Amino acid sequence: MRCTTTQFMIRRRFLSRGVETHDFLQFLRSIKYDHRQVPDDGFDGPVHVNVSIVVSNIRSVSEVTMDYSIEMFYRESWRDPRLTYSREKFKNKTEISLHESYSNFLWHPDTFVPNAISSKNPRRQSITHRSLLRLRNNGSILYSRRLSLILTCGMDLTLFPFDTQLCKMGFESYGYTADKVKYFWSSGVIQSLKLHKIRLPDFQVKEAYVTSRVESYATGDYSRLYVCFVFNRAAGFCFLQLIIPSTAVVITSWVSLWMENETSFQDMISIILTITFLLFSYNEVMPRVSYIKAMDVYLETHRSLPLACYLCFDWSMESHPRRSMDLQADSLMRILVSMSPDTFTQIPIDTNGTTTPVCRQNRAKDNGNVSQSSSWFEFSPTFMHRFHWITQMTFFFGFVIFCLFYFLVYPNIHTQITDDDCDRQMAEWFAEIH
Repeated sequence: MRCTTTQFMIRRRFLSRGVETHDFLQFLRSIKYDHRQVPDDGFDGPVHVNVSIVVSNIRSVSEVTMDYSIEMFYRESWRDPRLTYSREKFKNKTEISLHESYSNFLWHPDTFVPNAISSKNPRRQSITHRSLLRLRNNGSILYSRRLSLILTCGMDLTLFPFDTQLCKMGFESYGYTADKVKYFWSSGVIQSLKLHKIRLPDFQVKEAYVTSRVESYATGDYSRLYVCFVFNRAAGFCFLQLIIPSTAVVITSWVSLWMENETSFQDMISIILTITFLLFSYNEVMPRVSYIKAMDVYLETHRSLPLACYLCFDWSMESHPRRSMDLQADSLMRILVSMSPDTFTQIPIDTNGTTTPVCRQNRAKDNGNVSQSSSWFEFSPTFMHRFHWITQMTFFFGFVIFCLFYFLVYPNIHTQITDDDCDRQMAEWFAEIH
């Protein structure tokens, strides 16, 4: 059976790669290559490792666990003078592609991510996580890998849900100090950082840039690179689930001030319980921090407003009816006194049936004194009407002023905490945000 052209080309490609692999193994044996030895360029300087990153996706940014997940292509290149070859050895090729397993036979930087919590370790020959290894005739090596990492991100939630978070990702050598291996961001044609189109449910990527510095430890100074992400929170979820419902509840409590009946009295209690339920449900999905967040201020104020309405309503309902009852009792007592010609009346005071004469005129005088003394605490309908009006306007304008202060002024009175590792003034490259 005759092979098709496509099958012939594929077979030829595999045969050619097999020849390259065989020739490369012979080449390593001929130069007695030791992959445990750091490359030496003859100038006693560190190995320059150029790094570039392509971020394919940022899956989630969690304020509960204070971490974020990222998927990226990590590429690093360096020069090993020992691997310089003549093109005649590899069929006049200036660059050869090697299998990813050959990274075990070549020296490569022991790069690690200091703030990584975990990573998806791919299985052998995984279709989702592969490596790329290429060698040029001048000894330059390109090593590319696809990584999936979960990294820590210390967050300040003081302005939640109007906060902006700064998350970083570092790269450095674990065992080689800066005088042996030094990292640099790629420049020129190859961009040091590139972002694909990223969409997050709770955040928006505002900025992404790279920096570099030298970190000092007890074991020496190490070269480190940083990728810095600035996330702006999208507050739509908080508006729909917390701010709008709590605002509606407060408006309901404010309207109840116009309803002078016992039903509104019961409604106020239900409103306070509703705000308390919102607070509990909100705190269940938030981390336990020792400082006050902006959302705490908003919800606690909204719980205090219905409580204040409840107290004012209770006081007004208790004050006015008691006055009416006292007036009715005094009028009834005066009528009874005027109708009885007797000065004394017999009132039983014990179980034996004995009576004690009581002076009705004295009782009437005493009642008059009590009524006269209690008139200082009586509230007229005009006063209660004015009190209701002042209370209604106070709650209305107070609530409006608080909302304006909260949404316009409060997010700007706190300064954002800056990170020395992600100083924008020291940024070497800003990625384009799609």
